[in-house]
Amino acid sequence: MKIKGIKCGQSIQLLQDINVPDGTEVIVEIQSIELMSDQERLRKLKEFFETDWEGREDFIKTMEELEKEKNTERERLYKHSS
Repeated sequence: MKIKGIKCGQSIQLLQDINVPDGTEVIVEIQSIELMSDQERLRKLKEFFETDWEGREDFIKTMEELEKEKNTERERLYKHSS
């Protein structure tokens, strides 16, 4: 299971609910996420949209896979909550 959190002193605040009882001992793998600046994000978007769409089948396939994963995760989450 991977979820995001924010470090606050010696605690990590989880950004989504998890199905683990309070007091349960867990192992946490720490991986920093460096956020992109607005300028860098804009530059990458411009670069992306200015290139030819020919040969972008891999991009479309990736987007389809992400949509399937999102739907699978949504079904898993809502099935657990009912």
